[in-house]
Amino acid sequence: MNRITIPSFLKDCKEIAFSGDRWLIVVDPPLSGEENMDRDRKLLEWAYRDQWAVPVLRFFQWRPSAVSIGFMQPFEQIDINKCNRLGIDVVRRPTGGKAIYHHTEFTYSVTLPPYHPLAKKSVLETYNFISRALALGLRYIGINAKLSRGSPKVSKRNPSCFSSTSRYEIVVDGKKLVGSAQRRRFGAVLQQGSIIAGPQYLLLSELVAQDGELVSKELQEHSTYIEKVLGYIPLYEDFVEAILRGFSRAFETFA
Repeated sequence: MNRITIPSFLKDCKEIAFSGDRWLIVVDPPLSGEENMDRDRKLLEWAYRDQWAVPVLRFFQWRPSAVSIGFMQPFEQIDINKCNRLGIDVVRRPTGGKAIYHHTEFTYSVTLPPYHPLAKKSVLETYNFISRALALGLRYIGINAKLSRGSPKVSKRNPSCFSSTSRYEIVVDGKKLVGSAQRRRFGAVLQQGSIIAGPQYLLLSELVAQDGELVSKELQEHSTYIEKVLGYIPLYEDFVEAILRGFSRAFETFA
């Protein structure tokens, strides 16, 4: 296998060991939707093309705000002209799932090379582990995060990610706080997820092409956000530190 050039944005990032397992930690400033998705695509490509690639945990935010849609989701479900008028990016994620309005949130991605033991597990097993690590981290900032068994009772025509909860997604008091999706290529894994911090994500109902009232109703019924749970939004660096502690604890019992 030929070695490819390491993505340039990794060259000055932090290294950390989770129970002896070497990871790279990227803490990005707010970036455009296209730049954020391009970085995760490059991480996935590096993971499956370079046998020396290592796992990466990346934290990022969005500027300007953006609507992202899942890999297989039609762009027609979003009012792109309205988003353009408001200066809101519209981008396609390399992972699946439904639409999210990214505004006040903490976003993460995990990239795993094919050789990594976590990448060798099933989709649900990997998803479960990452969700447990995130939940442990969220508890360090006072959020009673739990893993959901799933909630299929939602309209099938609703294009919103946060209107329903899949198995092993993170909930608080039964309402979805974290939405994640995964993609695999040649044995490598990319998982992306949004951890909602403020109420602005609810504005997705005004950016969809149809069924805005349905989206608004089901978002409010099935989801929540950090500021509502805690009464404030933690600093970015405090959030990152908490999640790193959560991953460290999760890997203590990884097998």
